[in-house]
Amino acid sequence: MRFSSLVAVVVLVALGGGGTAARAQTTHNSVTLRWTTPGDDSLTGTASQFDIRYSTAPITSANFAGATRWTTGVPAPATPGTQQTVTVGGLNPATTYWFAIKTADEVPNWAGISNVISRTTLAAPDAIRPAAIASVAVTGSTENTIAINWTATGDDSLTGTAASYDIRYSTSPITAANFASATAANGEPAPTAPGTVQAFTITGLARQTTYYVAMKITDDAGNPSAISNVVSTTTPDTTAPAAITDLVTSFVGFGWHFGDTRAADRPRPVTAAGRHRRVG
Repeated sequence: MRFSSLVAVVVLVALGGGGTAARAQTTHNSVTLRWTTPGDDSLTGTASQFDIRYSTAPITSANFAGATRWTTGVPAPATPGTQQTVTVGGLNPATTYWFAIKTADEVPNWAGISNVISRTTLAAPDAIRPAAIASVAVTGSTENTIAINWTATGDDSLTGTAASYDIRYSTSPITAANFASATAANGEPAPTAPGTVQAFTITGLARQTTYYVAMKITDDAGNPSAISNVVSTTTPDTTAPAAITDLVTSFVGFGWHFGDTRAADRPRPVTAAGRHRRVG
């Protein structure tokens, strides 16, 4: 209608369930708003447009026009009574924003300002991963174990305390590409404060085998560090052969053979005094 009356004021809420204070669908950089669409002529007919505004200061009728207008993805008004939504994005994390909306018909006649709501965006997600450990060193080995130590890094690069370690070993060289396919160790210690030295012993290994060892550190947001330096060592063979336990003596016999009767060739028995005497 060309000469319509002012459209009704919309009731603006934040999308969600429960009471008004709990109806925000909020992320670290966005807030989703919901309202019930009024009509072109009060509560009848279809309106023409919405004007959605937000600000880090409370919005009033006097300063509505000075608030930031949100234009991305704003729907056209639907039939009266329809629930409509829009997500205001690009917001700063951990910041309180106020929101309000006006509706206009085709003239345009503008409704008064809606109710004003405020929401605080969530803290920004932790996108800073721990610094890679560069100090892994082998400190000893046995036939079936390898002892290592390293200097702890932080939760966010070199600050804060991280959440967990992932220590891997393999009989093939470990790289960033094949780290996940290496064998995971069990029982790693929890990370300590950055700069502290920690130690761990890998068990269940085979003797006289070369092993490669590397690790990653993960923060409480699940961000893993890059792969550490890779170390290698060969487990020793310190087991001697088993001792012989079945040693016995054996009887060695011999006989006489008289193939010639000549006295000179006959064997000469030894006397008690140890001298030979001629026989025959």
